[in-house]
Amino acid sequence: MVLQTLRKGASGWIAKIFLVVLTLSFVVWGIADVFRGMGASSVASVGGTEISAQVFRQQYLDQLQRISRQAGRAITPEQARAFGLDRQVLNQMIADATLDAEAARLSLAVSDAQIAREIAENPNFRAPGAKAFDPGYFQQILRSNGLTEQRFVASEKQRQVRDQLLQSLGAGVSVPQVLLEAVNRFEGETRTASYIRVTPAAAGTLPAPTEEALRAYFDAHKLAFRAPEYRKISVLALTPATLSAAITVTDADAKADYDRTIARFGKPETREVQQIVFTSAADAAAAEEKIKAGATFADIATARGLTPKDTDLGLVAKSAILDPKIADAAFSLADGAVSGPVEGRFGTALVHVTKIVPGAYQPFELVKPQIVSELQLDKAKRIILDMHDKVEDERASGATLQEAAQKLGLKVQSFDVDRSGHDTAGASVDVPGGADVISGAFAAQPGVETDTVQLPQGGGFVWYETAAITPARDRTFEEAKDAVTARYTEAETEKAVEAKAKELMDKAKAGTPLAQVSAEADIPLQIAEGLHRGRAEGPFSAESVTSVFDVKEGGFGIALGAPEPDRIVFQVTKVEVPQQMPDTSRVSQELSRQLENDVLVQYLAAIQKELGVKINERLFAQAVGTNPAN
Repeated sequence: MVLQTLRKGASGWIAKIFLVVLTLSFVVWGIADVFRGMGASSVASVGGTEISAQVFRQQYLDQLQRISRQAGRAITPEQARAFGLDRQVLNQMIADATLDAEAARLSLAVSDAQIAREIAENPNFRAPGAKAFDPGYFQQILRSNGLTEQRFVASEKQRQVRDQLLQSLGAGVSVPQVLLEAVNRFEGETRTASYIRVTPAAAGTLPAPTEEALRAYFDAHKLAFRAPEYRKISVLALTPATLSAAITVTDADAKADYDRTIARFGKPETREVQQIVFTSAADAAAAEEKIKAGATFADIATARGLTPKDTDLGLVAKSAILDPKIADAAFSLADGAVSGPVEGRFGTALVHVTKIVPGAYQPFELVKPQIVSELQLDKAKRIILDMHDKVEDERASGATLQEAAQKLGLKVQSFDVDRSGHDTAGASVDVPGGADVISGAFAAQPGVETDTVQLPQGGGFVWYETAAITPARDRTFEEAKDAVTARYTEAETEKAVEAKAKELMDKAKAGTPLAQVSAEADIPLQIAEGLHRGRAEGPFSAESVTSVFDVKEGGFGIALGAPEPDRIVFQVTKVEVPQQMPDTSRVSQELSRQLENDVLVQYLAAIQKELGVKINERLFAQAVGTNPAN
């Protein structure tokens, strides 16, 4: 992930698409036929290239954590295996090793000069606002991501050599015209359907479930009501929020901040200000004497040939006047008064105030809690790294999490959660560190020290321990009765809706017009026009639209409604196929990429067959946290 971030914009689209499709292809095909014994430290090999178990496990855990963050919840190892994540990561690494071996056989290489040139031209290695490569900024990025320049350059060389091989094989594959026409006809076809939407209300009221029915349902579905494994997690969260409560802010500090930033607590005083700038101090003094003798500010301006546009500064706050001396003079005058000569930046000026709008601010006592909280958070952000080091020192000395927290005046929280982050009542729990902490706690045993989790965007640090484990167990009927009743009712409602929909469809298939069927059932007949494959429309989800396209014109069918458990009884009344070919450039490009990927996948498979791929099944299982097959 680090390298992907650093290389943003550097890799070719052919390589990106190939590697994604390649991974998916291997997931579909599987690689079970190449699992057999190997050495003690390598999880797989391609020819003479070894993939160490340590490197594989690190990539696997990185991918697992990334998916957990995207999903907003912890993904368990069991779920990851069900998704095929372990195989995806291994297949990707095998593909990379295969490309490296073939590139070495073909003596492909990239020069140091080329890599240096591309790094220098990469805008991601320029400091904010800079227009040229900044070596210091480049080194800073590498250090922050745990890389050295040598490792990064070597990785870039390896990636570009792979790209050379991929681009030489995949570029320029043309799409047959007959395929292009077939795809466009398929995508352009539209359908119109008349339909009846069958809801639970249309299916009728269900009788209340009996105790015997509920128990029978519970016995048949015990696994669904099984209590999951729970873990008691002790969490020490070191964040600005947790530190701020112990920080003292005096009234004097709060009042000083209020005075310094008072503008954010209301509107400042504003004034309508006029000024006349003179070329000499003598002219300004003469004008002042005329005003003292009875002339007005406007008389002086008119005599000098100035219009209001030349003299007016408008209704402004003091901070909006660029010249500090003019601003001080304007905001020290009474309403209607004219200042004496003021030595401003652009000459000597007379200042006239024609209107004063008083400021309106929230009183200090009203906003004091807000100011105190802000000052506490600001100080907490400055000391959080020092506190982090103190916690680490305590842990290194052998102190437990509770002991370290007590000594430093911090608090340890306790959470009982399952793998998905829910408590025993099924409510979602906000555990500091989120998916990283929960997944880590379920991977650790009580008493085993875990890695510190660093929160994003300088949010702080989280230490945690697995305090206790409550194994998964079967719930009794009494414990699960409410959930059983809800599930049973949902299942029976779905059956009733399905039965009602089938009854209506059977009538229509028997010859009764669908309009008459809908009238007799007291359900309105509706029409959906212009349905396209894969596009949701009204009560038709993208999946249910597929059912419409599986039926011939004039035929009937039942599709899932949105939301479930609704069912849609429909009749396809019109099928329209486009007579003219639309703009095919987008479709042609997509098909061309897919054909290129097919060529590349076949080429890679041939190389692997020639070199030989071996996987250490036992070490692979250990790396992903499962017991190897006997």
